[in-house]
Amino acid sequence: MSILRIQKLFAYNAWGWDHLFNSVAKLDAAAYQAPQPFFWGSIHGLLVHGLTAEWIWYNRCQGHSPTNLLNPTDYADFAAVQAAWQPVRADWFRYVNSLTDENLNQTITYSNTQGNRYSLVLADLLQHVMNHATEHRSQLSPTLYNLGFPTPPLDYLAFCLEKS
Repeated sequence: MSILRIQKLFAYNAWGWDHLFNSVAKLDAAAYQAPQPFFWGSIHGLLVHGLTAEWIWYNRCQGHSPTNLLNPTDYADFAAVQAAWQPVRADWFRYVNSLTDENLNQTITYSNTQGNRYSLVLADLLQHVMNHATEHRSQLSPTLYNLGFPTPPLDYLAFCLEKS
């Protein structure tokens, strides 16, 4: 995988979340916080989980190993989650735009929140961050559809066609 491909995947990730956020923004507070059949309990919980994943993996790439996950109760509503996500996204863009193809082969060593140490090749870690985000957007998209706020198609090819 090349750094240009990674950069394009990160652009796709931002595009996908933005499309999903446009639908989430139409929900009232009750629907946003209502219990849903996700591990994270609600749309709010799932979005904070997505934010947490991008935040924690970015920190790990910077040599830091956070010991706690972000807590959904620290974010009052969708606007707070979205505001917290913006600097994380900016950090990722700066980071992936600073990398070279050679950097993708480096090993990132980190500790998870339980203190267990792991090492991953950076290219694999970055691919995981993108796959993880796609997984959760695909969980949320049908929920939004069922609530009456469908997203446009979120496929990678839809992104490519829109950007070409």
